[in-house]
Amino acid sequence: MGEPAIKGSIVKLAEKATQEDVVSAMTSQMRQASRQGSEGLVRNVILGHITEERYDIAIDALNNYLNSKPEYPEFKDRSERYIKYSIELIQAIRTKRSFPGWNALNMSKQKELFEKALLHFEDLKATLGKVEVIEKEVRIEDVRSTVWVVQAFVYCVGALLLFAVLRELTGGVIPSANVVIESTSSEIVDLIFDRFKL
Repeated sequence: MGEPAIKGSIVKLAEKATQEDVVSAMTSQMRQASRQGSEGLVRNVILGHITEERYDIAIDALNNYLNSKPEYPEFKDRSERYIKYSIELIQAIRTKRSFPGWNALNMSKQKELFEKALLHFEDLKATLGKVEVIEKEVRIEDVRSTVWVVQAFVYCVGALLLFAVLRELTGGVIPSANVVIESTSSEIVDLIFDRFKL
């Protein structure tokens, strides 16, 4: 094996080591970014799948998430475009991370692809954050509308009770009170006339 062959193999080993460094650096950055925030949120689940290169699972999870809230029809209407954009970002990340002819690219082009993939990853993270905000808003609106319905029901029941009390007063108690007042007043008048023999 000649000196040029040894230099060539050393250069290949160095390129492979740098390539692996770039890949591991990007993967660790993605892992760190996907762990930020609360556990269990859809953003963390999807970003975790992307970090581990499970793109199809991430896309299926997004589609399932979009259709998982039939009790909130407004959620699907408001978040569908963000979910579609997120799927496009996932496809872009997949393309950048598994670029065909990767080994033929020089180091600067490889870094450029990974930087673009990281930008897509951050954009995906922000977009999924918007979807989570939409979900919270829709839930709050649902609670508010439930409160409004309960308040309207209470006001209606109160108005019906007031109407019933007034009707009872005018239909039964007030005429009876009138009879009682008339008989009492006539007894008092009779008593006065009897006492004073007028």
